[in-house]
Amino acid sequence: MNDNNVKIPVLAAPLQGVTDNVWRMAQHDVFGGVDAYYAPFMRVEHGEIRRKDLRDVSPERNAGLTLIPQILACQPDHALMMVEALEQMGYRRIDINLGCPFPPIALHRKGSGMMAHPDLVEELFKALAAVGDVDYSVKMRLGWDKNDQWRDVLPLMDLIHPCHIAVHPRTGKQQYKGELDTEQFEALLAASAWPVVYNGGLRSVEEIKEVKHRYPSIAAVMVGSGLVANPGMFVPDARPEDYRRFHDLLVDGYTELLNGGEAQLVRHLQDIWQTFLPGTGRKLFKAIRKSRTLEQYETAAAAALADVENALTALPDEPAEEQPAL
Repeated sequence: MNDNNVKIPVLAAPLQGVTDNVWRMAQHDVFGGVDAYYAPFMRVEHGEIRRKDLRDVSPERNAGLTLIPQILACQPDHALMMVEALEQMGYRRIDINLGCPFPPIALHRKGSGMMAHPDLVEELFKALAAVGDVDYSVKMRLGWDKNDQWRDVLPLMDLIHPCHIAVHPRTGKQQYKGELDTEQFEALLAASAWPVVYNGGLRSVEEIKEVKHRYPSIAAVMVGSGLVANPGMFVPDARPEDYRRFHDLLVDGYTELLNGGEAQLVRHLQDIWQTFLPGTGRKLFKAIRKSRTLEQYETAAAAALADVENALTALPDEPAEEQPAL
């Protein structure tokens, strides 16, 4: 982002169930303003990498944008399995998830749950550090159930020499509730030998400017909820027809991607409106949610998109930044 002498890279945060390759390509093609997109985490289930995760990061589905895949694992062998698969796809930058706060993940000592177990983090980092030709970054919380658990994890970064550390200034247990802990973030920023990225609750260009002014040493900002709510965040002259085109690309993309028939497609499109243009009027949103056929959905969505200007002036304080879809 370069606006009024504010120069800072913008990274699109990974949101499970939302920022897949269909969403990324639509945002990139219609609006842009993002320097790199971080894919929702991939993981191993029943001894294999989930096929939909591999499909989501396939280079042919992400042509023309900078994509950083992300892995979620507490077992080194699972992490190495994913790294090897990504290397074979041509990736040389991989993000490590120490931030997911969703309890079914974190309570299994994954994501932000690992922040309470630095021994597991050390074991994981040592295994990953042995892989040549791969650069890592880390997305993390201040801790899982204590806001200073980062102090035991930060020195372990020396094992992997991360490109940066993206920090959401809350604990995992907080999920997306409660105040951001700016005091602990400032302490981490001062203590880190590695570039730090600010991540958490940014909803507008003005808020990005404020964060950059407050923390001039940050390397970048990572935007999740704000960009999903308003994919045209970085296009001040975006028009209603741009949002309609963005939405049409989502419909076309998910029609091709999903194979569960019209009912699955409608359900997925309805789920998008949980985070997209959350200022949409209650009556319009209800019509979208009540749709049972694609024709009904498209009629309701068209009415909502016709009122997009009002939806953009009524964005909520902080919609959820990561969805619990697994």
